[in-house]
Amino acid sequence: MSQPLCNSDCTGTLPAFDFSKCNPDIENGQISKVFFTTSGNPLTNWGSAVEWASRLDNDAAGASSIRTLIGIGDLPAAESTEKEVSLGRKIYGVKKFTLNFKVDEVNTNINEAMRLIDCSTGSFLGWFETRDHKLFGGNAGLPISIKSDIVVPEGYQDIMYYQLTITWEDQYKPEMIDSPITDTTGDQF
Repeated sequence: MSQPLCNSDCTGTLPAFDFSKCNPDIENGQISKVFFTTSGNPLTNWGSAVEWASRLDNDAAGASSIRTLIGIGDLPAAESTEKEVSLGRKIYGVKKFTLNFKVDEVNTNINEAMRLIDCSTGSFLGWFETRDHKLFGGNAGLPISIKSDIVVPEGYQDIMYYQLTITWEDQYKPEMIDSPITDTTGDQF
């Protein structure tokens, strides 16, 4: 993941913000897709619809293929430690991010894929997208671990689902862009 251009001393410039009094840019929540590939297979240009189209494939054998999970998720505030050092200054440790993701489609193929995730070390490169098509993760992807569980509710009217706990650590929040990912008709899927 790329690092923001941080100031190296106390006299650095302040960050620039872009607010609008009359037309605020508000984004809705809900993560709707998680993308992942094997470690060591980052994107060259995560803003390229062509690159995404060439790599998104849920059953190709290639190590550089990117799998797509569809579901509902959230990303709560990251955990981090605060340390007070000399002169009352505060520093913050590496953040631990936890993305909670529920895959509500249950079939034998998805179940076997989840079982294979259980076999692995759970270490992948990942990206995630909101329902309103904001994409997070940068060219390098997020160094994620995936823990997968199946939940079978007691009630007959309730549905089974896979509960994924996706975690990673980084000093910074993930990069964000408008998603370039489209299906073959040009619509975002």
